[in-house]
Amino acid sequence: MKHDLPDIDKFERIVFKKTHTLDLLLSFSLKLMQARQVGLLLGTNKTHFKFLPPDKWDRGIMHKFNGKGFAGLILKYFGTFIVKHRGLSPVRLYKDTQFGEKKESEGVISFVLRKHKDFYKKGVKVLLIDTIREASNDDESYSKIPILSYNGDIFKSLPDLKINNAIAKQFKAKNFVSAYVPDYGAIVFNTINENFLQKTGEKFTHELELKKRLNILISAIEMASLAYIGFAKGRQAAHLIWRKEKSLRNTALQLKNKRIELNVQKEYLRAVGAVNEKQLNMEAVNITDGVYAFMDMVGSATIRNKFSPRDYFFILNLCHQIAANNANRYSCRIDNFIGDSVFIQNVSLFDDEKNHISTGTHERIMLMVFTLASIFNEIHLLKTGQHDMDTAGRVKELIDKAQANINFRAGMEVGTALIGPLGSRKRRIVTAIGKAVDDASRLESSGIQEGIHISETLMDRLKDACITRDTRTLWQIICKTKGMNGSDNFDSLSFFDCYKKVFGFRKNVITQRTNVSYKEFSKDITYWIKCIPDSDDWD
Repeated sequence: MKHDLPDIDKFERIVFKKTHTLDLLLSFSLKLMQARQVGLLLGTNKTHFKFLPPDKWDRGIMHKFNGKGFAGLILKYFGTFIVKHRGLSPVRLYKDTQFGEKKESEGVISFVLRKHKDFYKKGVKVLLIDTIREASNDDESYSKIPILSYNGDIFKSLPDLKINNAIAKQFKAKNFVSAYVPDYGAIVFNTINENFLQKTGEKFTHELELKKRLNILISAIEMASLAYIGFAKGRQAAHLIWRKEKSLRNTALQLKNKRIELNVQKEYLRAVGAVNEKQLNMEAVNITDGVYAFMDMVGSATIRNKFSPRDYFFILNLCHQIAANNANRYSCRIDNFIGDSVFIQNVSLFDDEKNHISTGTHERIMLMVFTLASIFNEIHLLKTGQHDMDTAGRVKELIDKAQANINFRAGMEVGTALIGPLGSRKRRIVTAIGKAVDDASRLESSGIQEGIHISETLMDRLKDACITRDTRTLWQIICKTKGMNGSDNFDSLSFFDCYKKVFGFRKNVITQRTNVSYKEFSKDITYWIKCIPDSDDWD
């Protein structure tokens, strides 16, 4: 099906120059939709003023007409008089009941004006009735008919609507299309080209052609609406401008809140290992200063036999969620969940692109320690029935019943690793492989529960590490931490002094270990960082 389209670019060039803006819209739309007749409904109230806010409309007045041939010419010049004389205009949006209450009037015209503001806010721009021939022959005053909405992309069915048979018969309507005209009312079409609405099954046969024309109509209406606002004067113009100003402010606020929500979601997704298409198709790279950590359940093979599969996975998933939340909080990233083990990393490849100040290695190490310690402390709260993710205390109840003690241990290392996409064609992750990763895993396996097992290299760096304004990510987090209010008054704070204050330690948190080995891994000296305070540490 091929039909010539009117030139929307030409319409845009002249619509802001013409004084008869609405007449131009009608003639353009008539040709675009190849309609028998087209009309403009003015939304107003008993004042018959234009540019009233839609929530004050209580009636619709047939303002202008246009149509094909001689009948269309008659309608153009005498249509408003004819519909008024026959009692078809104005159309009341509401009627009073015998109890003095307002009730919504039946009929498509009243529905269009009454609902279009709400629809328009939700993205609905056009309403369509693809056939009303059967309804117009009924003896009843009103007939139910299916109606569709269009938002510029897709069609959706709405509940059946009652149409006024008198109006349908007056205009010999075969179908009906309406579109909301902002700050004015609506444009309505009686019987557009029936080929546009032809259906194959439940879908329009020429859907692409129909969508193209409806989208052009929406664009033309938006242009004409803006041009017509230029005719508003005095107080009406001031009110109209203020309404648009409020609308723009509300929209800006909504967009701002949505942007905040999306950024939070983006940060969380990055923390739990989500990658974008570019990263998923990247070339593998060598990262020299990444920080890697593994966290694993101690004695999991024995412990999981004490729970039903459902209960064990319930507990484990809560622990993994705690890990994900804290990785997000401290700008780390979950590389992968491997059974009851979690692989966490902090590398430059996954830094927030908006953070123009690069994170130094010392800060990456400190962020990872805080991540792991926070995870351990929250899992402790979960086990003792004090975590807000399990307000019913189900985990504590399950642990007490099974007489099981669930604990985790962690190991971490800094160094070189390869990072890139790994897996099959249909399932890939972006992960790290290298000596630093292997050593972090071995340190975890040879570690002690509720603590972080680290190498001598890492300890040397942490001894000299300080939290300052240069460690911006950690500085901002620490200044918001309970018990650290006012911390922004200091210039520098030793990492371990800060660590003990944040997690409630009064004594030393470092234990030196010697001659640690696990399989092919061995170290003469390693260190263990305590993560859970005991009774001697509590005030």
